[in-house]
Amino acid sequence: MRDLNFRCLFAVVCCLFVCSGTAYAQKVISGTVTDSLSGATLPGVSVNVRGTLEGVSTDIDGNFELQTEQEEVVLVFSYIGYAEKQVTLSEGQSTVNVQLTSSSESLDQVVVVGYGQQKKISVTGAVSSVQTEELRQSSSATLASALAGRLPGLTSIQSGGGQPGRDDATMYLRGAATTNGQNPLILIDGVPRDNIRTIDASEVASVTVLKDASATAVFGVRGANGVILITTKRGEKGKTELNISLDQSYASFTREPERLHSLEYMALRNEAALNDGITTPPFSEEVMAKYANPLLGLDPNDPDYEEKARIRRYMYPDHDYYREYIDRYTPQTRINVNASGGTDKVSFFVNAAFLHQGGNLNTEPESELGYDPSSWMNRYNFRANLDYNITPRLKSFLNLGSYIEQVNMPAAWLYGGGDTNWMMRDLLYQAQTILPITPGPTTIEGFGVEPGQIVDPGYMDRSAFEIMNRMGYRNELRSNLNSTLGLEWDLSGAITPGLSVKGMISYDSKATTAMQGEKSERLYLAQVNYETDELSYATKRSDERLLTLVKGADSRYNINLQASANYARTFNEKHDVGGMILFQRDNWETTAGEIPFNVVGIAARATYGYDNRYLAEVNIGYNGSEQFAPDKRFGFFPAVSAGWVISNEEFMAGNPIITSLKLRASYGKVGNDKMGNARFLYQDNITMGGGPLGSLSRGQGVNQGLLGNPAITWEVAEKQNYGIDMSLFQDLTIAVDYFVENRSKILISRNTVPEFQGVPLGNIPKVNWGIVDNSGFEIELSYNKMLNKDLSLQVNGNYGYNHNTVKFMDEPIRNDAYAYRYRNTGYSLGQAWGYKIDYSNGNGYFNSQEELDAYLANTEYGFGTPRVGDFIYQDLTGDGVVNDMDIAPIGYSNIPRETYGFALSLGYKAFDFSAFFQGVGKYSSNYGAQGVYEYIIQGTYFDYHKSAWTPERYQNGEEITYPALSTHSTTNHTANDFFIMNRSYLRLRNIELAYTVSADLLKKVGVRSMRIYAGGQNLFTWDKLRMGHLDPENNDPIGYPVTKMMTFGINASF
Repeated sequence: MRDLNFRCLFAVVCCLFVCSGTAYAQKVISGTVTDSLSGATLPGVSVNVRGTLEGVSTDIDGNFELQTEQEEVVLVFSYIGYAEKQVTLSEGQSTVNVQLTSSSESLDQVVVVGYGQQKKISVTGAVSSVQTEELRQSSSATLASALAGRLPGLTSIQSGGGQPGRDDATMYLRGAATTNGQNPLILIDGVPRDNIRTIDASEVASVTVLKDASATAVFGVRGANGVILITTKRGEKGKTELNISLDQSYASFTREPERLHSLEYMALRNEAALNDGITTPPFSEEVMAKYANPLLGLDPNDPDYEEKARIRRYMYPDHDYYREYIDRYTPQTRINVNASGGTDKVSFFVNAAFLHQGGNLNTEPESELGYDPSSWMNRYNFRANLDYNITPRLKSFLNLGSYIEQVNMPAAWLYGGGDTNWMMRDLLYQAQTILPITPGPTTIEGFGVEPGQIVDPGYMDRSAFEIMNRMGYRNELRSNLNSTLGLEWDLSGAITPGLSVKGMISYDSKATTAMQGEKSERLYLAQVNYETDELSYATKRSDERLLTLVKGADSRYNINLQASANYARTFNEKHDVGGMILFQRDNWETTAGEIPFNVVGIAARATYGYDNRYLAEVNIGYNGSEQFAPDKRFGFFPAVSAGWVISNEEFMAGNPIITSLKLRASYGKVGNDKMGNARFLYQDNITMGGGPLGSLSRGQGVNQGLLGNPAITWEVAEKQNYGIDMSLFQDLTIAVDYFVENRSKILISRNTVPEFQGVPLGNIPKVNWGIVDNSGFEIELSYNKMLNKDLSLQVNGNYGYNHNTVKFMDEPIRNDAYAYRYRNTGYSLGQAWGYKIDYSNGNGYFNSQEELDAYLANTEYGFGTPRVGDFIYQDLTGDGVVNDMDIAPIGYSNIPRETYGFALSLGYKAFDFSAFFQGVGKYSSNYGAQGVYEYIIQGTYFDYHKSAWTPERYQNGEEITYPALSTHSTTNHTANDFFIMNRSYLRLRNIELAYTVSADLLKKVGVRSMRIYAGGQNLFTWDKLRMGHLDPENNDPIGYPVTKMMTFGINASF
């Protein structure tokens, strides 16, 4: 399959190479390019004839001269840090002098806002955007992950790991201010859509985030968590341009557990038993000697030596099951072909992309099993955006976007209740925790059992080998279609200048079909008699089931209708007046378990600007959502904002230092109707069953389920934002925002209702009582400089800080005897709680029996008895008992307070280099239980357990990285400030080195440009976690790990 893709691509490229053009008479065009503000000449400016391969760069004095065969010439001037400019030459014109305007200064630069576009200079809300040039550097399979660290205020964490087809990211805008739905609203080409994971970055022109009320009020009941606007590429007038890209990547896990040999495992298990007072070690010296040398006692001269050696090695193995089951490297292939162009009548952009992600499971080959249990994903993306000018004032457009995604994995029909995420999690857990001393994973010949049968470890429900290979397979086919058809009519000539109307209808559908092959095989236990060195198999499961196919499907569709009127006009060259009014309706339907609902509303915007200096804007959203009772569905969400462009004042004219300066402020209210999966919280849930007395009732009765609350309504976010945008020396741009949010009417469960009132607490009506405050600031910097005609430098960076505080969550107030009377109120959402370790003795452990006895003479633990080598907990209340009353806030929230990213780009002649770093800070989670604790199963040990507390290690002054080991749960194994860890990290997210082939060389073969590059993703991570096998971005210690990649690619334009 992959070879076929390469061959097809090569054939297409070769065909295009042989194309040739027709010669025409040459004409010479010359000129000079200068800075619009200072008048300085600009070296290194790219000057191209639009739609051709013809182009040059200005010399050190800003002069250029080029030859062209075109009769109608449009010159395109582009330069780093400046707005692109196009100049149409008149007939016979041979000289053109051009002034370029700094990107930060350009009055015509347009940014995407809610349901429209605005000139950047007139934007008064908190808006940030990233362009396709920055996104293309990422090898990430998802756009959400590619956005990590790119935009101030946007947090994107690949918390679910890197499993092919399930590598979703968790996203926040300015943190979180609610316990309910926290994800931002996502729109693709103006329509609410949730497929940010599957849209291909090659079809994206820009991504814009709207953060304050002024920018999001038009989305009304869905705008409280911020909005992400994804705009796809469109064609422009000019000759057709064909672009082909091919990436080949090799992925591996960012973190992996260190191998523990059989002898190391047995030594640690004996150590744990000794700490627990078990005098007879689980593994004797004789047994350990056999694992150290499985051939101990065998006579090499014995005719049956080889057969006996084979059996001994099987009986006394030193397995590294993790690396036997997990491939170190796996391929990822990405192919993209797109074409764009247009005429005065029609323009188009079409895109086709293919992505293959290989999984890291080392499964048995399909040729042996008859089915494929391996983990992989293939995704095909298609995009076609068409613009057609019916008349000079009436334009139609059609947007089509689709993907087909095929995901394969081992079956989960018996494991994890059909939850494939859970199945993969458990498989990886077993792979890294199965004991190295366990024989297997299959039977061997000569012991009354057919060889190749599954051997169960004996201490787990199932074998990882069985889950991965012998339970069948699951193949999911997911498809999605996004379609929009619209008309835009300019009424300037018919009614009044600046007036236009627009209407569009969108139909989106998505479907999933799952084909699952289910089977069951016999299962055996390998029994090793350590005294006699004999091996035998015992049957654990005798039933068998041949591969049986099960099929399931579900689908969903959405119809979105929008109709709007837009007005933009300038009076007397100083008064800019704008307006927009829009009607929208979303109708979500489904054939699966989700219940359909509708969202309908009106949005309006009015803008005014005087002389590009004084700006004012009003935004209004009036929306209704079927999440609520009929008389509670509609709400009114207003916002106002203002701006002052100080740099356009006369007293700032010609300032060589501050070349641009704007102040912004906004205030408004927006809503949030995301209440989880519950659909009819305003209605009582009454069922027929055994009656309220359960088994004591005769016949059918009425069961009172959830009590409805008809007064339930949306959350309200009251937001303020204050910002400043400036540019210094034309090269350095700075944007600073400070925001304050009060989120009220948060839907919560009652926790202060007495249990004896007659209704289970889980069925008490939910109420809009929760209150959370959120505040913070953001900084964005950009420095662009052409150091000389060969060397360019670009540095970008952003930092965002948010801190939320719960003001009310209806929690029981604990009495004064507690160290902390509240567990929510006054703290951040997701705040971690646990016991604080007392480090006053130097290391926080009971280092001797005398120290332990002295402590227990005055203090006891309410949840067990500590041992020597265990943690010493602080008795915060001073009552002599360490218990729930001593629990304290530890670390930070599980929602990062800080998010940041910074990038460096260098260009030297035909070479360019870029490096992008991303990180989060003040971010904590409890890493207890599986994947960290040592007593799980029959001992799950990692590298850091080898430095656990022992008397010898303490007395020798050695490093101690873990409390005394145990074979069971102890007082150590609870939430405390050892296992609640700081997940802050800094990651080298992307790095790339590229070479652009000479245009003169390519022109001879009909290629406009060619770029060859090599790079990496997630190559290095710096963090503060105590355990080396944990990745700070992954929520689950034993979940599918995050991956890192090395990438090699080529991009060519024709």
